[in-house]
Amino acid sequence: MGKLKYDCTDCVGYCCSIYDRVDVWKKDLKRLARHFDITPAQAKKKFTRKVGKYTALKRKEDLIFEETCIFLDQTTRLCSVYDARPDTCREWPVHSGDRCVYYDILQFERKQQDDEDYVPVVEIKVLEEVEE
Repeated sequence: MGKLKYDCTDCVGYCCSIYDRVDVWKKDLKRLARHFDITPAQAKKKFTRKVGKYTALKRKEDLIFEETCIFLDQTTRLCSVYDARPDTCREWPVHSGDRCVYYDILQFERKQQDDEDYVPVVEIKVLEEVEE
């Protein structure tokens, strides 16, 4: 992998905010439990919610987006449990190795708007079933 072509510290936390669900698994709950010195059952109760058949991280109100991950720091826009983050977050950005599509969008839109603080707001929803 070459030099990374994105900088998470210059982003608004798209990957933590635009998805309505970040799934967590037993392995993730164990990692969070160790981080907070609690049991996996306590971590599940405190930090997750059921979304259909999935266990996902809870969300909270956000200053930019409607909601965001419970662990996104509202000031720094960085993960407050980075070392204990779920595998889904650890694998980001899996699609390209050295690029983040959301960072690319952010930089493109800021250039187009001629505004280095511009934030395009997007949202991705996971559909469980598509009705015909």
